[in-house]
Amino acid sequence: MINSKITAVKIGIAASMLGMVVALSGVTSGFAAGSSTPTEGASTAGSATTSASVVVPPWCGWNINPVLSAITLAPSDGAKYLGADLALTGSTSSVNAYVGATTGATVALGEDNCSWFGKTPQAATFAVTIGSGDDSFTATSTEGRDTAMDWSLSTKPLGIANTFAAGCESAGFTPNAGASMATSGTSTAWSILSGAVSTNDFCSYSVAYTATVPGGKLPTYGNSTYTFTGPTLVHTLTTS
Repeated sequence: MINSKITAVKIGIAASMLGMVVALSGVTSGFAAGSSTPTEGASTAGSATTSASVVVPPWCGWNINPVLSAITLAPSDGAKYLGADLALTGSTSSVNAYVGATTGATVALGEDNCSWFGKTPQAATFAVTIGSGDDSFTATSTEGRDTAMDWSLSTKPLGIANTFAAGCESAGFTPNAGASMATSGTSTAWSILSGAVSTNDFCSYSVAYTATVPGGKLPTYGNSTYTFTGPTLVHTLTTS
């Protein structure tokens, strides 16, 4: 019986020591334990660097697409010139004007696509100009040049009609429905004030052009196709 009790006590001690080991294994010490007396006071236990990654968007800017290089006019239904006024028409696909940091956008970009970075947003104006001395149509037949079929805009003006998509005006754009250009000069298509500009303003519109071959012309060549070369339209985007 005595031996049995002593054994029980020894087992209890072993279990108690094991509990101490488990408890101490989760403690982090600020100093290394050793044979010397620990030094009192502050000591460096380690250091850690900090870092962060933040995306900075590009600067905002005004964009126009597509940039047109040619506008083709033609009579409707293949009508022929028979000596009376002959209307010619042509139009563009959607033209997109917008604030953004990328080219070729066809819808409004996200508000965070660019930033003015605390600077006053740029006001913008888009205009079409016919240069001085370039306000006429010249005619060339498949048989040769024919000045008898030329005409100036003062006789038959060039019509420009702008059709803006819904939402342009609410975005701050001031559209111009169009102009009848009977001489050289400038016609504003749209404008927007700086105070109305954000980081993703967007406006889509189309442009229709009309010209008229005047009646009463006497072509030098019959049984031929005439090509008329009209004014060069200079498109200018002005920001301020």
